Amino acid sequence: MELPDDRTLRELVQRYASVIERFGPDIGTRPMVLPNGSFFPDVFTGDLPSVSRLLRRMQEHAGMADIPIRVGVYDPEQAKEEACGRGGCGSCAAPGVSPELAAARLVDLGDGWRLNIAPAEAQNPVVLTAALARAIGHVFLLEETSADRPIEQPLEVTVELTTVALGLGTLLLSGAYLYQKSCGGPNVACLTALGLEELSVAFALFCKQGGHSMRKARGELEVTQREQLSEAETWVLSNPDVTRLLGSDPLRLVLGDFELSAPKSWVARLFSGAGTASRVSPAS
Repeated sequence: MELPDDRTLRELVQRYASVIERFGPDIGTRPMVLPNGSFFPDVFTGDLPSVSRLLRRMQEHAGMADIPIRVGVYDPEQAKEEACGRGGCGSCAAPGVSPELAAARLVDLGDGWRLNIAPAEAQNPVVLTAALARAIGHVFLLEETSADRPIEQPLEVTVELTTVALGLGTLLLSGAYLYQKSCGGPNVACLTALGLEELSVAFALFCKQGGHSMRKARGELEVTQREQLSEAETWVLSNPDVTRLLGSDPLRLVLGDFELSAPKSWVARLFSGAGTASRVSPAS
């Protein structure tokens, strides 16, 4: 497992900090949602009521229970009509999702939202929860932004980083590397715009800032995700000033006023004084 390159790491820090700086008060303090029965105790049978209950539960965890969102079934013909009218909200594309479905995922009903899913998505819990999590992040942004200050582009990146900040990062991590067996043999699907490496770094920032246990998260994820999260955790622990500034002065990170250290082992961090010595560049 490898981390993103230095340039990507800086961009990730800046983009995630931008979400926190702009929306932190509205996001509030969110739990680290895990894909287990403690967070999702409802019986799931794959039908529309089950999907609606799942969505409702995810909204509650994300602090968005007051926003009316109902589940619909993707209808290509209806999607064409809405795309030409006023209901469509634009595409938040992801690998493995058809452009038509991505464009029809969210429909603005005026007093709420309709979230469309394809029947096949309800057959796989990882596929479904990743799609619902991304949609919740998208709804949050649509509710909180305006034409005067629109969503930062690329849309897909902002949506997924916002979803992580809302506490739903483990659901995206599961979808970022999905090992599947098929008639043609095993294959790996990625259901997110950001790769597993990038999402792991963003999730590690979320965990460190919020005091969440990454050990618990690793315990609920597959081996590839666990290994990547370990790399991301080492990197975050090697850069304590980044998480400190996320909580105290995220705008400074947005503006690029910080330095990054290479990941160090816990022994190296101990002897280098990581966590106490500052590597943040002086404020101008």
